[in-house]
Amino acid sequence: MKAHATLDNDIRHSDRRHPVDFLEPLPTPEDQLQRICEVLSRTFGWVAEATTVEQKGLRASVVLYCVRADLLGAATLEQLGATIGAPQAVVDELVSDFCHSIGW
Repeated sequence: MKAHATLDNDIRHSDRRHPVDFLEPLPTPEDQLQRICEVLSRTFGWVAEATTVEQKGLRASVVLYCVRADLLGAATLEQLGATIGAPQAVVDELVSDFCHSIGW
């Protein structure tokens, strides 16, 4: 038996919003911009906390690894740390610290 579409169950007449959108209002463009600026500020601040240029470069690479790993090519976390002589445990801790500092 074939089900017939009605206005109640036809996807073409649905409100295409996820049910959670009805519980939490969509952010306004101003709220979205404020959140973007907050995350960027935390990210740049986290990178700037390093004391040497090499450490800042490693932190920037960790950010890229977490956010857009495709931009690093085939580089692994181990390879990123090896470029400045940082052990794998230090790089893993940086990843964890970055994620925590921006609220992931």
